[in-house]
Parts: sequence; C-alpha cells; structure tokens
Amino acid sequence: MARDVVLETLRHAWETLQPLNASMAVMGGIALAAWEHVRATHDVDLLIGLERAHGARIVQHMEAAGFKTKRYPPVMQLGRLDLVQFLYNPPDTLLDIQVDLLLGESEYQRAALSRRVATRLPGLDVELFVLSCEDLILYKLLAGRILDVADCAALLVANRGALDWSYLARWSQSLGLTRELSDVWKRAFPGDRPPPQTP
Repeated sequence: MARDVVLETLRHAWETLQPLNASMAVMGGIALAAWEHVRATHDVDLLIGLERAHGARIVQHMEAAGFKTKRYPPVMQLGRLDLVQFLYNPPDTLLDIQVDLLLGESEYQRAALSRRVATRLPGLDVELFVLSCEDLILYKLLAGRILDVADCAALLVANRGALDWSYLARWSQSLGLTRELSDVWKRAFPGDRPPPQTP
C-alpha cells in the first residue's frame, strides 16, 4: 500500500513538472529498482535541470497540483546542493509523502542529466527517466548516510560488469569522493582489486 502511494506521488510530481520543459531524472530509493536493487522507500527524489532562479516557477506548479512547500524560503542548501522540498497527501490516504527536487545547476548535474536512462519502474505503467547507475552511486556517495553507502555497495555488486569505471573515477575525483568510492568497493568486494580507472 505505502509503495503504491509513493509511486503514484512520483507519477503526479513527474506529470506536474513536465510542462516546465526541463530535463528530469528519478534518483534516490525509487531509482534503485531500475538497477537491480529493490528496497522500500517512503519519499520521492528527482533531479531537475533548473537553477535556483526558477524556484518560484517550480513552487507555483507544484502548489497548484496539491503539493505543499515544506519550508520557507522554499529553496534550501544542503551541502553543495540546492533543493526544494514538498509534502503531498495523496487522495484517500492519511500519508504525507515527501518530494525532494534537486536543482541541476552544476556541471556535474548537467552531465548526469545528459546520461539519464529511459525506463519503466516496477509498479508504474509510465515511462520515466532515471539516473544512470554510475550517477546514482555518485549521488548516494555525496549523501553519505549509512543507508546510501549500503545502496552503493549493492549497486556495485548487481552492476559490476556494466559500469563505466572511467566515468566513476573522473567524477568521484572531481567531487572529492575518491576515498568514499574506494571504501564502498572494498565493502562490496572484499579482497578484490578495483578495476583500472582513468579519470
């Protein structure tokens, strides 16, 4: 039940934001399912190719569709990231689902959006875009929570043969995540040497 509500919230947020004509990609826990790692999640995370200056437009579209801005001013800074947070109460439920919109302002965020992958997520009959597996790993390393690191290890194990290691090496170096990537590799593959990396 909770999973269905989260997916319907994702659908509603996606359709609400489409008229803004910005590149978007699903990230966070929901996107894991596209890369062979499924786990429960209770919120929606999207990367959108708009800058902080577009915050008012985003809020206007979302509030008109029933999303409530979680805080004011609506655009907040989390480390190096700018995001807008909303709460949504789907019809006929007592749940508030959090929706985090990460604003794609940096060179890296634009690169990640250019590599997004079209997919149909399990339980949702609409085509969306998700972050590539490499970018999902990098974003989760940036978040750095215990759960995010565990997700990274699971993604490495499930997708080891298909990952673009040069891309991971280049951006982990640029984002200051080289040690974090090395540590999660050791967690995923104890005793194995990491593949050659050409940043």
